[in-house]
This record gives sequence, structure tokens and C-alpha cells, in this order.
Amino acid sequence: MNNFTNFFIILSIILSTLILITSFATAEERNFESSEFLISAEELNQMIEEEKENLKILDVRNSTKYLLGHLPRAVNMWDDDFTDPDGWVKGLIAKPGAFAAAAQEKGINKNSQIIVYDNNSNLWAARLWWVFKVYDHQNIKILEGGYDAWKNKGYETKILPHKNKKGNFIVSDVNNNWIVNSDTIAENLNNKDFVILDTRSEAEFMGEETNSAAPRKGRIPNAIHINWTEVLNDDYSFKSAAKIAEIYEANGITREKEVVALISHTGVRAAHTFFALKLLGYENLKLYDEAWVGWSNRSDLPLEKN
Repeated sequence: MNNFTNFFIILSIILSTLILITSFATAEERNFESSEFLISAEELNQMIEEEKENLKILDVRNSTKYLLGHLPRAVNMWDDDFTDPDGWVKGLIAKPGAFAAAAQEKGINKNSQIIVYDNNSNLWAARLWWVFKVYDHQNIKILEGGYDAWKNKGYETKILPHKNKKGNFIVSDVNNNWIVNSDTIAENLNNKDFVILDTRSEAEFMGEETNSAAPRKGRIPNAIHINWTEVLNDDYSFKSAAKIAEIYEANGITREKEVVALISHTGVRAAHTFFALKLLGYENLKLYDEAWVGWSNRSDLPLEKN
């Protein structure tokens, strides 16, 4: 074996070691006001090893990814499980009874401590977190860095689906204060204390692109644009509270506003930004669940381009 080969073997070992020991700064270290909404891979692994009975782990990826590898005890919960198939536009939150039934099938109980994760960005995990919160299940956290962070730590993964008993979760209350509809937004287009925050890509915001089910391109008049990814580091961890606050406050997204209404194409990216602002302790948030698909499909509602 020559020196060149030896060099690359040693380099590979060093890089692998660095990946395994690298970890995100804790939520507390980043000074999040609501740090309890996040959990690290290390903390979750300890909970699994302690065999916490009320622990429920939800893998919020498609079934193919789930079957290629998932966390121990994790069950798969994907888009169809928390979306209304009969909604007037694509992507609306599932109705309370339908969501409760889906959650029961996944083994969720009223007292479950739920951990949700996706690949790495928390995008879909944040959407499901938001749905559970709207339907009054408070004990839920997001695994920061998702499946990728778990794998990078070298923790155990499974291939076979996890079997669970049917749960007893019910929707006991609905937090309608977290949702805003098209008409309310239309009534407040010129209200300086009612901020519309568009979390889509710049091309979507400028009216250069649109996605499926949205026939019109553009944005809601007077909306402010901040891409949902702005709050993430390159490793998909959340930036510090100070850095995230700076991003939003520099654009007028402050706690003093009466309402910050969040919009994306179907509410998924908006839910991620909702979560990020909740980490900072914002209380004036509403998610526009009808989203750009809803606004675009109503010809009576105005829009802007470029």
C-alpha cells in the first residue's frame, strides 16, 4: 500500500470522526425563548434507551424513504395523513375528526410525548408540528437536523415498519387563532399593523414562477418576502435567536405588529417560518392555510408582479 493510499485512508477516518462528533449548538445556547420545541439527536437517543412508554416518534417523509431506513420506534406519517382531501384547494389542514383518526392509527395517545422529524430541514416536521398544535396537542418537539443528524451520530436505524397499538388521541380543542383566511387578509391589505410575510422563493414572489394548482403568478399586494430557508445554517440547524430576530426585525416583522400572517404555496414552508418565529417567542402569528394556491384561484383578489 503506497503513501498516497495511506493518506486518503487517514483523511477519510478523520472526516468520518468529525462528522460523528459534530453536533448542533443546543437550543438553550442559541437563546431561543421556546427552546422546548426542539430536541437533539443525543437527547432523543437517551429517551429511546430509557424506553419511555409515552414516547411516540413520527417520521414525516414519504413511505419509500421511511422503508429505506428510519429511527427506532418511528412510524410513518405523511402528507395525506394531515391534509384535507376534499378541501377547496390543495394542502388545507385535515378536518379534526379525520386527523384524530389518522393519529390514532399511528399509535398517538392523548398523553403521548411526540417527536417529529424529516430528512434534515424540519420543513415537513414543522408542518405536522403546527397541525398537532392547532389541534391542541402540546407535548410535541422537532428533532433538529432530522434523519440526517441521527445518521451522522451513528445511532441505530431500522428497516422494518414499527408496529404499534391504536392510540386514543382526540381533538379536544381547535386553536383557530393560529389560522387566517383569504377574506381577512384581503380586508387588511392596507393595514400597516397587519403584516403579510411570504416565505416562498424569490422567483415565486416576483411572479416569475408558479407551482401546481396555482393558475396565477405573483404575490399578495404589500407582502414582505423572506425565504423560509433564511433562518437555517448550512447544516440545516437553526441560526441563533439573535440572528433570526435580526433577519425578521430588519424587514418589519416584529412582535409589536398586531398580526404576522404567513404564506407559502400550500402552507408547508409557511409552517416552517411559523415554527422559527415561535422559537423566538412570537405570539402574533397566523398561518394563511389557503395559501398562494387559494389566493391565486380567486380572480376577485388582487396580486402584484415584479
